[in-house]
Amino acid sequence: MNPSLVRYVACAGYRLRVSSGACVKAALLCYLLMLARPLTVAAAPADSAAVPQSGQFSLPQGIGWENWQVVRDQHAQHGTIRVLVPKGEAPATAKVRVVLVQGPKPSFDSPQAILDNIVQTAKQQCKKVSANAIRKSSDDLTFELRGYDCGGQTGEHYLLQRIAFIKDWELRATYASMSPADNLPPPEKTQALKLLSSVTIVPLSTPKASTGWFLITPPKTSSNYDTSAPLSKWKIEEGTGSREKCKELQAFLSSFVLKQGSAGDKEQVKDARCISMDDPKLEAAN
Repeated sequence: MNPSLVRYVACAGYRLRVSSGACVKAALLCYLLMLARPLTVAAAPADSAAVPQSGQFSLPQGIGWENWQVVRDQHAQHGTIRVLVPKGEAPATAKVRVVLVQGPKPSFDSPQAILDNIVQTAKQQCKKVSANAIRKSSDDLTFELRGYDCGGQTGEHYLLQRIAFIKDWELRATYASMSPADNLPPPEKTQALKLLSSVTIVPLSTPKASTGWFLITPPKTSSNYDTSAPLSKWKIEEGTGSREKCKELQAFLSSFVLKQGSAGDKEQVKDARCISMDDPKLEAAN
């Protein structure tokens, strides 16, 4: 199954910010640590990493982005997902991937609070978890995450991630090696930090939605999940590329929660739905 959730979680991406959603977050984290599985998407033009296609991400020249190619680029007003691999490497066999995820800035989280939640969730899925903050400010946090034997996998998995709040946006930039590694060689880590630190988001950009599908879940009220709320109020959990892959993800989450989730987790997931990025109801007035 496509590991787009990198978002991926731990990272990647869009997450459920409700107390009963730990099981669902764990499923998304499981995907993040499964990034080594092949991407089945068409590669973008070789020079697409140099010029932000959506007008949202900015990847400065002279940093090293010219050595990367975009193999996935989905964007809409509510979020953008971009996956890059080194030039000359096929998406399915690339040794490392960089995943960029942009979404609305949360109203109550801080980067540190998000990391704390990531670690707490990972501990429910992994035999051993550690996180080390490398660079930290009130709105910007870069850290290393290690997980051992996570979600049925064996061996250690390692990634670098930066969580940043930029104007109205939240940015997650993840550098993930595709083979087990408890650390990166110093030169590679230095370059990875340089890349992650260079990513910015152009504020107030509203690119036209491109073809793709999102998995969304209804917003939580004080007592339940409001399925009658306008779709513009629903939580965007993941971009999946196609309707078929969105349905695959929906089925995975349903199965995962049925086996391991609480009553609240099941309530959270049962009304999830797939929706096209260009569906006008996503842009409807609140």
